[in-house]
Amino acid sequence: MKKALVSALILLVSFSLFSQNDTAQGKFFKSDDVELHYKVQGKGTDYLILLHGSLEGMQNWDRQLVDFAKRYKVVTLDNRGHGKSTFTDRKMDYVLLSEDVLNLMIELKIDSAHIVGFGDGGIIGLNLAINHPEKVRKLVAIGANYKVDTSVVYHEVLDKVKEWDENKIYTYMRNNFKGYRNFGMIKQFTERMKTMLLTEPNLTLSDLQKIKCPTLFMAGDHDIIKLSHTSEMYENVKQGNLSIISGTKHYPQKEKPELVNAIILEFLNKKFIKLLRF
Repeated sequence: MKKALVSALILLVSFSLFSQNDTAQGKFFKSDDVELHYKVQGKGTDYLILLHGSLEGMQNWDRQLVDFAKRYKVVTLDNRGHGKSTFTDRKMDYVLLSEDVLNLMIELKIDSAHIVGFGDGGIIGLNLAINHPEKVRKLVAIGANYKVDTSVVYHEVLDKVKEWDENKIYTYMRNNFKGYRNFGMIKQFTERMKTMLLTEPNLTLSDLQKIKCPTLFMAGDHDIIKLSHTSEMYENVKQGNLSIISGTKHYPQKEKPELVNAIILEFLNKKFIKLLRF
């Protein structure tokens, strides 16, 4: 009981700090067939774009925003169909989601930026670094994957995604997103997301080897993404770094935010130096 109370107080304080610092006005812009919700906040001239994971939204960066906004101009975005962004019944894939990010950079006149992405956001970041290298200065991919099968992710995770239905997703969205705009398309959204998560991404090692920017791959030591897969990505990016956060699962940025924030900021702030093994 005491531990539960302490945990609740910590969460309350964390949310309070985020609320006090998240004073930016949410804005919308048109990206092809959807209207996307975004915010820009923080100091500095360098841009840092935070990309959330599946069934999340910009608010899921609440434990990073305060620290990151002290150094960077931070852009957060609700992916299409998430948060307050709209959705159309169109095939969902990571290339489309990365095009949305590119459109936002054009909207804000951002020539290049640091990208920090979690899960789907990390995959979007990989696509951007591969296909639009001039846009990505440094990339942090947390709990990301470049392909999807049971050699990459534990089968229990894929089984859970297969069990998604419109009723479960409706309840989830109602409970987690204030102002959600897509309840009329929950069935289509559910099917599009399931298909994407069960069949994508479809990148290759050759694709990863095209990444030129310094890239930090991060995962929890109890992640749903197998450590062998995270290591494989790291080994195939020339300017790669690897950070495995002990005692965490798929959300190290939420489970140990102070440690993760410090690692990410050090990676972004310092000049990348490729260490030689011998």
